Amino acid sequence: MLPDALVLPLLGLVLAIAALVLLVHLRFRKREAERYQSLASRLQEFRRQYNSSLEDSRALLNKLPDVVLIFERQWPKLLFANRQALELFGCSSEQELMDNVFSQPDAWLPAPNSLLDFEDFLSGARDLGVERREWRFSSGPDQSLWMDCEITLTVFAGEPAMIFSGVNIHHRKLQSIADNLRQRALFSVNDGSSLHAIIERVSKLLEAQIPGTHCVISLYDEQKDSLITQEGGGFATAFCSEVPSVSARYGATSIGSAAQTRQSVICESPIDDLQWQGYGDVLRSLKVASAWSEPVLGEAGDLQAVITLFSEVPKLPDNEMIGHFSFAVSLIGLAIEREQWRRELEASSENERYVREVSVSIVNVPSEGFSAGLTNVIQGVQSKYDLGSIEVWRVDSERNLIVPVASTDSEIDERAEGREQLSIARERFSDLFPSQEPKYVTPQDDLYGLLKTHKKSKPVLIVPLHSDSLKGYLLGFLVVESKFQYVEKSTIEHLSVIGSVMKTSLINQRLVEHLADTADTERRARKKLESELAVAKSIQMSMVPGSGSYVKELRNWRIESWLQPASAVGGDLYEVIPLSRGRFLAAVGDVSDKGVPAALFMAKTISLLNFLAHNKDGDLKDITAALNQELCRGNEACMFVTLVMVLVDKETGSAEMINAGHTMPMQRFSDQLPNLWSGETIAPLGLYENIEPVTERLEIPAGGSLVLYSDGVTEAFDAAGEEFGEQRLLSLGGRPRSYEECFLTNIRERLVEYTAGAEQSDDITIMILSRQG
Repeated sequence: MLPDALVLPLLGLVLAIAALVLLVHLRFRKREAERYQSLASRLQEFRRQYNSSLEDSRALLNKLPDVVLIFERQWPKLLFANRQALELFGCSSEQELMDNVFSQPDAWLPAPNSLLDFEDFLSGARDLGVERREWRFSSGPDQSLWMDCEITLTVFAGEPAMIFSGVNIHHRKLQSIADNLRQRALFSVNDGSSLHAIIERVSKLLEAQIPGTHCVISLYDEQKDSLITQEGGGFATAFCSEVPSVSARYGATSIGSAAQTRQSVICESPIDDLQWQGYGDVLRSLKVASAWSEPVLGEAGDLQAVITLFSEVPKLPDNEMIGHFSFAVSLIGLAIEREQWRRELEASSENERYVREVSVSIVNVPSEGFSAGLTNVIQGVQSKYDLGSIEVWRVDSERNLIVPVASTDSEIDERAEGREQLSIARERFSDLFPSQEPKYVTPQDDLYGLLKTHKKSKPVLIVPLHSDSLKGYLLGFLVVESKFQYVEKSTIEHLSVIGSVMKTSLINQRLVEHLADTADTERRARKKLESELAVAKSIQMSMVPGSGSYVKELRNWRIESWLQPASAVGGDLYEVIPLSRGRFLAAVGDVSDKGVPAALFMAKTISLLNFLAHNKDGDLKDITAALNQELCRGNEACMFVTLVMVLVDKETGSAEMINAGHTMPMQRFSDQLPNLWSGETIAPLGLYENIEPVTERLEIPAGGSLVLYSDGVTEAFDAAGEEFGEQRLLSLGGRPRSYEECFLTNIRERLVEYTAGAEQSDDITIMILSRQG
């Protein structure tokens, strides 16, 4: 126990310590309260600043032109969407956007742009920290928007988040898609793609370049004179099921109007347009508000197709649309021409063989039973080209009438019932058909009732057959009817070639008939023979240009020819055949033997040469091989022809030559002495079936010329029996340039002087090809 004296002091000390502790505690509490108040004030200020910053951030993000979306980091829950994003998806708030889009898989485009893909996109950004790719969003019914998107990790409203930002690249993407489609369409024209595939690609290209439109392409069927709708995308297929074809006439929809007028036709409201009368229900079901039809024309202005662009809203084309449409029209035109070339190439071998065979059949039709033989030939032509009917009419020179000689229909006498007498005055026909080109006659034309054999009022094709002389005497014509409306252009070309050979048959038949028609008495026979030989000579001479005296200017070229038979009819020939790509084929030949056999063989050679020159497009080796093959066919008399052919490029003067046993041509230059060509030759044509044509190259310079001639020139004899010879010809060729334009005249005059008093022993033919400087 403490003494009482110490208790009080200790108690006071305890109380003093307790008072001191209490005082310290009170001061600490006051200090803590002040600190708490300060922290609360700072927290409130921070919250105010945070909310202000958040609002500023939202306002700033709303001002951005990009689409901005902020999602929770762990879950695809939308926290924020700026104004551009809400407008893009047509929503008023983040909650509505989350409910209607990011929680609704059906609101998304099909894969690869599905909602699941988008969630995988977010997941990739969550794992890698950043993710970027192009994305296509739905922006309305049948509409979409391309964006360049990036997702990065961030913090939003104090929580871990991911920010999605997207830049509108829709125009650039569509342009890239259009460029890709354009390249694919261009490449497909040359890579062997089918016409249908090219049509689909061009349709997609137009629809990509001009949003809100649908493309329908209609191909022109010339025989039916109508436009056939081509299936493509969904719209084109639906349109084709309702409108499979349209007549190519004005008023038959804008498609038919564009086809007939060969011009653009724009219908701002086709439902109310008379051109679309009767198609209102179809247009309404397809939601068509305007139609723009554009014709596709070939190089010669011929109709190939019509492209129609249907729009969902009324619109008129602007310059950009016109540019896109013009490209599509050009591309389809190229595709159609390529398809035509492909078909022609596929059929060329068969057609070449057939035309060659039918040409030989025509040439070899016997004079006895000529009508029946020619009928058999044209029946084969009718079957080959699927025609309605064919008739051959020829000129009866004695009566000056044109009469039918062969027909694929029933006997002509039976068809004459109900039609006027089956004959036409030659002058009447020539007045109605002044041109030598094929031409259609219609019910409004004179002679239509006489020429048609069918009951329907459809056009009838007339193919005139004129001689190849400058005067172009009418020999006859073909009457051709189509099974539908018109004859295909390719068929018309083949008929023209067959007709050119048929001219030879008609000439040969007329020649044979004249020569076979002997008189009862020798005097009448001799008189008639002389007359007929004159006719035969006229006919034979009509088969060479200029009837034996020919002058032609071709650009900077002058072609002069002269043929002088030794008797009434002979075997010399020359020909000048214009070809494509600025070329022409010149030929001089000499048939073995003399008289009528040589004349007939000469006529056959010229006809085949003309046919083969065009058919082989100037390929000298192919022409020579084919001509030799045909001349060997049925050549029991072992006749042959020596022939020199020169293929000349008018622009460059470059030439290619084949010499089949003929005299060597003479070259003349402006600054050198003339010389005889010394190239390689081959055997005459008609002797050996298998020959190997060899071509030679030469150049004809400006101011120079090439002289082709028959051996009747160098083997012309004077009264003493001496030949004219090659040296005299060369000496004439070396005269000064002042004699250039009359070189042919100089040769003729010199030959006349040299052979004075001597009988002409052989046909004389000279052709000069002069390239003027």
